[in-house]
Amino acid sequence: MIKNLLLSTAVVVATSTVLVAQTNMRTQFNQALALFNEMVMNMEIGEALDMIQPDVILSDAEKQEYNSALSDAFPDPFIGSATVQSEALKSGFRQEMLAYWTEGGDYLYLYLVMHTQGAQQQVIHVEHSTTFSKFISRF
Repeated sequence: MIKNLLLSTAVVVATSTVLVAQTNMRTQFNQALALFNEMVMNMEIGEALDMIQPDVILSDAEKQEYNSALSDAFPDPFIGSATVQSEALKSGFRQEMLAYWTEGGDYLYLYLVMHTQGAQQQVIHVEHSTTFSKFISRF
C-alpha cells in the first residue's frame, strides 16, 4: 500500500513538473510573440528579426534596411495582427503563419519554423510575403 502511494506521488510530481515546464515554455513563447508582433506593428522588423534569431547577428545598418523596406512597402501603419495558423510538427518542430494588416487592406504574412530541444526553443527559419497562398498551403 505504501509502495503504491509513493509510486502515485512520484507520478503526480513528475507529471506536474512536466506540465509546469510546458506551461512556462508556452508562456515565454507567447510573451516573445507579443513583443515580436509589437515590433513588426511599429515597423521595427529589423529589431524583431534580430530578437527571434539570436544566432543571426544583424548590424544596425541591416536592421535599418529591413525597417525602411517594410515602411516603403507599407506606407500605412499596421492596425492588426494575428496568428493565422499554428501547427506542431514532429520531433519538437513547429510552424506558424502570422499576418499583419493595414486599414487600406494591405497584408504582410510571416512564416516561422521553430524547434524546441529540452527547455530551449529557437526560430530556425523565417520568410515573409504579401501573398496569402504562399504560406497557407504549407499547413
